[in-house]
Amino acid sequence: MNRRLAVRLVAVAFVVLVALNASAAPIPRLGPVDVTGTIVEAQWTPEQNIKGIPGMSGTLGIDRVVHAHFVVALEQYEGVDPKTARRMTGYLDPSAPRELDSSEAPKRILLQLNHEDRDFLKRGMRITVTGYKIAGDEGGTWTSFTEIKILPASGQ
Repeated sequence: MNRRLAVRLVAVAFVVLVALNASAAPIPRLGPVDVTGTIVEAQWTPEQNIKGIPGMSGTLGIDRVVHAHFVVALEQYEGVDPKTARRMTGYLDPSAPRELDSSEAPKRILLQLNHEDRDFLKRGMRITVTGYKIAGDEGGTWTSFTEIKILPASGQ
């Protein structure tokens, strides 16, 4: 399958997922929040150029760049309430449980962290992300933060 077709299929799949989850475009902004947790998964994605789809609204209709980034799963986290934790994860994983009125905190949360260095974050690191924000529309979800601090390992 050629790259252009693959990008379009991903974009269409995203629109369908958003529609199925009854999310409005643009998505309600989240943050800024400060989150500390232990990385249990870290997946890095290189920068991608995505062609807009003519006639589509929002950023889905324009050419855009998705910066190189990590999606990290944090456990043993603190700094956000259960409702915010579910929203944060739901924006990045539409299949995640969305019981926003639940007082039970999810075991893990997902964060998307732009970074060029694929070796910067690793499983087992404890980090603090300050000023984390999420925004987006039908063309994608984008995040920003003020700083990532790598904390000393426990017992040091």
